Amino acid sequence: MLRTSLALLVVALIPACRDPWTPPVDPPESFSFAVLGDAPYHGLDFMRYRHVLDEIGRDDLAFVIHVGDILWYPCTDETYRQRFEQLDALTHAVVYTPGDNEWADCHEPVAGSYLPLERLDALRDVFFAEPRESLGQSRIALQTQADDSRWPEFVENVRWTHLGVVFATIHLPGSWNAGSIFEGRSEEDDDATTRRTAAAVSWLETAFAQAEATGARALVIATHADMLLGEPADDRYRRSYEPLVERLEQLVAATARPVLLVHGDSHDYLLDQPLRDRNHGSILQQLTRLEVMGAPDVGWVRVTISGDSPPDYRFLPRVAPWLPLW
Repeated sequence: MLRTSLALLVVALIPACRDPWTPPVDPPESFSFAVLGDAPYHGLDFMRYRHVLDEIGRDDLAFVIHVGDILWYPCTDETYRQRFEQLDALTHAVVYTPGDNEWADCHEPVAGSYLPLERLDALRDVFFAEPRESLGQSRIALQTQADDSRWPEFVENVRWTHLGVVFATIHLPGSWNAGSIFEGRSEEDDDATTRRTAAAVSWLETAFAQAEATGARALVIATHADMLLGEPADDRYRRSYEPLVERLEQLVAATARPVLLVHGDSHDYLLDQPLRDRNHGSILQQLTRLEVMGAPDVGWVRVTISGDSPPDYRFLPRVAPWLPLW
């Protein structure tokens, strides 16, 4: 029912998106940021994506978060560079976490039949050459997991604080947590998935610890994967993310601090509270999940945080028209 009503809301907003974008004025002692993901893929997506970036660029935002899937195909260095330049040209700070399309699925013939781990290295070279600062024309300082000697390769896992709210990105892609079977998949691929998931759990713990140590009024976690948190704990797909999901349950249950989990992957705009205590079945109400829309609904979500303890969230979804008129 929630998915249906929110889908109708997005459809209802499409005509409004044909009008010139007039950004809302935030109330005092609040701030807003943009979240987008899973676009552009093909066809009209590219024109609509430019429209989205134009809207974002004209808004008074603290920063922008891209939750991955910056492309469908091909997985070339040239495509990486094009997407990088688009995000880096935004007037705001931009923080990006990888999805599956830009590396884990690059073994597919349409994508170029690449080795995924080789593509991940190439992606890191382009997007995370300087992991201690964001992309964009108003760059902000970031803390990176790569500064931890245990996890030197995970330049993409970053953290920052804004007006008493701790933000962290965690690299968890879709496609079974980059566990999809493909011709040529090796033990190295399996070991890399295991290690990346362990790094994700460690970075999640660090984010919660940072929020606790600083008395943060909220914690925002951004990742790519739809981990199917609303499905039973023994669901086969959900279990590919099990170490992270189990630890997330424990950390959320142990805090009174509100946690906002932002992700993409399934391409549906969704707001809910899907996380349950697996022992008692009760909803862990401290956690709210925002899933951003994705192609063919090329758009973005404006998130506003106001108030103190606990803060209030407001979500404004924007879907680009099929034929944008600037």
